Amino acid sequence: MDEFIIDEEYVLKRNTINSELWDTYRHGKLLSKSAEKLYRFYPLNLYSIDGLFRSYFHLSNPGDFNDPFDCNVNLIEDVDDLSHMKTVKRNNFGNLGICSFSETIDNHLMWAHYTNNYYGFALEFDGDKIDMKQREGHLLRHTLTRVIYPKEPIKIKKDYPFASHYVLTTKFKHWEYEKEWRIITELGNDERCLEYFPKCVKAIYIGHKIVDNDINLYKLLLELHEMKFPDIPISVVYPHPTDLKLEFEKVLN
Repeated sequence: MDEFIIDEEYVLKRNTINSELWDTYRHGKLLSKSAEKLYRFYPLNLYSIDGLFRSYFHLSNPGDFNDPFDCNVNLIEDVDDLSHMKTVKRNNFGNLGICSFSETIDNHLMWAHYTNNYYGFALEFDGDKIDMKQREGHLLRHTLTRVIYPKEPIKIKKDYPFASHYVLTTKFKHWEYEKEWRIITELGNDERCLEYFPKCVKAIYIGHKIVDNDINLYKLLLELHEMKFPDIPISVVYPHPTDLKLEFEKVLN
C-alpha cells in the first residue's frame, strides 16, 4: 500500500525517498512538515508562571485533554484487550507526553478557550526551531507534527505503518480553528517537564484582563520578561475598540 485515502480532503502517501515515512496531502497539496511560527497558550496560574520562569513545557497525558475523542484508540479497528474499558478511558497513554501549539496568534477563540478568556498569555516560537534540553533516559522518541481535521475520521487497521501517528494527530473537523501542532514524546520515565532554552522564545503576548484586573500579576510577568527574555518584544492583546479584530499593543522592545 502506497496511498491511504482518509476522506475527500486528506490523503496519506508513502514518501518516495524514504519508504518508512508517510506524507499528508490536503486537497492534493503536500502539507509542509515545518511551521513558520508556533504559539503556546497558557491560562495564568502557578503552573504556567513556574513553566515560564523555569522554561519548560508540561507533557500531558492524552487522557487529560479537553476532547475525549482526541488520541482515542477507537480510531483503530479490532484493538485487543480493550473491550472491558470505558470509551472515556481509551485515550489514556501513561508512556506518552504531548505538548500542543497553534499556528495562529490572532484567533479570538484560542484566547477565549486557552488563556481563561484573556486572563493568560502566549509564547511565540520559530516554528520547528524549538531547542529542547534533553536528559538521558527522559525521552525515548519525540517528534513535532501537525494535526489533521478530516470531516469524518475513519477507523484504520492496527497493522498499518502509520496507525499510531494517525491516532495521535487526528481530530474532528470542528477543532480545525486551532491549527494545532504537537510535540509528541515517548517517555522513558515519569518526568513530564520538557525544558527548552529561553532563547527559543521570540515574543510574549499578555491577555488584557491581566492588565485590567491585576496589575501586580502584570508587573510580575514584566519582571520575568526582564529576567529571562530581556531582548524579545512583549505585547498586550485586547479586542480592537472600533473594529472586529484583536489588537496587539507592544509595551516593551
